[in-house]
Order: sequence, then C-alpha cells, then structure tokens
Amino acid sequence: MSVPSVAPSLFTIRLLDGFAVRCADRAVDVPPSGQRLVAYLALRIGAGRSVAAAVLWPEVPEEKSQASLRTAVWRVNRAAPGLVVTRGIHVALAPDTVVDNREFTARIRRILRPTAGGQPPPVDEDGYAWLLRGGELLPGWYDEWVLLEQEHTRQLRLHALEAAAHRMAVHGSFAAALELAFEAVRLEPLRESASRAVIAVHQSEGNAVDAVRHYEWFRRLLDAELGLRPSAQLTALARGQVVTPRGTTGDRAVTPW
Repeated sequence: MSVPSVAPSLFTIRLLDGFAVRCADRAVDVPPSGQRLVAYLALRIGAGRSVAAAVLWPEVPEEKSQASLRTAVWRVNRAAPGLVVTRGIHVALAPDTVVDNREFTARIRRILRPTAGGQPPPVDEDGYAWLLRGGELLPGWYDEWVLLEQEHTRQLRLHALEAAAHRMAVHGSFAAALELAFEAVRLEPLRESASRAVIAVHQSEGNAVDAVRHYEWFRRLLDAELGLRPSAQLTALARGQVVTPRGTTGDRAVTPW
C-alpha cells in the first residue's frame, strides 16, 4: 500500500503490502540483508549498533553480528548512498526519510482521536477508501522483531475500520460504512467488535433483519471455532435492544455505537 507524503524526501521506504526502497523517485534494489536492516530502522526510528546487530543476527557471536551489521550498512549505502547513517554507537535512516507505515499509523491515530464537544466526527475526504486498499506490514516476514509490529499495525487498522464505519454511518453513508465494517470482519472473523460494527450499521439504517442475519452468522462461527457465545451487549444490539446497568434489556431506540 502506498500512502502519499505531504513533503518531498530523497528516500521513501515501503513496508506495507511488501518491501521497497525508492531514491529520488527511482526504485532501488537492496540486497536481503540490507532490506532487514532498513526495515528494522524504519520501524524503530534508529537504534544502537550493538542492539541492532544482536536483533538482526541473534544466532551468531557479537563480533560476527557487528561485522554483519557493517556489511549490511555498506551494501545499503552502495545501492542507495546516504540512506543509512551511522553516528558513534547509533545507526539510523537518513533524516526526513518517508516511511509509509509511519504515515499510515499517524493517519489512523487521527481517526481514533476523540472529537471535542460532542460534535459529529469529521469524515475523511475519500471516505476512508485508503483503509480498504491494504495495510499488511511486511507480509511473508517472520522474524521475531517483525511479528509484534505486524500485530500492532493490524490492530490499529481494525480499530480504524470500525471507527471509520461509525463515522460514515453517522453521516448517512451506510453503503460505505458497511464496506468498512465488513473489511474488519474479513480481516478478523472472530472479532466481536468487527461484527458489532456491521450490526450497528444495519440497525442505524433500519435493517433489523440484516442485523439479525449477521448476528446469527457470527454466533454460529463463534460456537464452531471457539465454543463461545456472543456477549449480551451484542445480542441486545442485534435484537434492537440495549442493556441496562443491571443487565436487563429494554425495547427502546438503539444507540448502536
């Protein structure tokens, strides 16, 4: 996935939906060991040389891992001169390097930021279509230092899809809201908050039958996969009810979000 930058930069790093390096709008062929170094620095905004060497080459002695780090830095800078900067015990990417994952997560955090004064949340100018175009971090990479970052990015995207679905529904764009909510379900079918977003959009639009139909699909899936039942709150929402603090339900207007 490509997230456009608001400011020009000599170097652009893509980590979403694949790895790529561009220098002055030209694709750069970085060798595999260099790719791991660039990705590591892009995710951490720099690191100590000894820490980077130990993380990237964990199964070799320190002296050899440090030598591997020096070789990787040399190979990266041979392909893209100046991309990796070393200063004393620190190593980092060149200043102002654009990293798509940083921009992606910053954009998501703007969606998740609470609105002031109870005002309806603003809607992204393209209806959050960018959330539907991908956003998987370094697919096919299984290094230990990547796995946590992958899950972090995935969780942020899921929360953003659900929040964006809410915003679109509030503004009456129900088809777009459903598309966003269903993408969250596709990414994580067993996630209750994703199905809650779908059911809430249906209820907001007045489609009670569709809300129940999706609830029944989720209930069967949850039972078959985990032997669990949906929460009382989700059941009440699907029925067009709300749960009171004492746990009883009342037939009144649903506030689904």
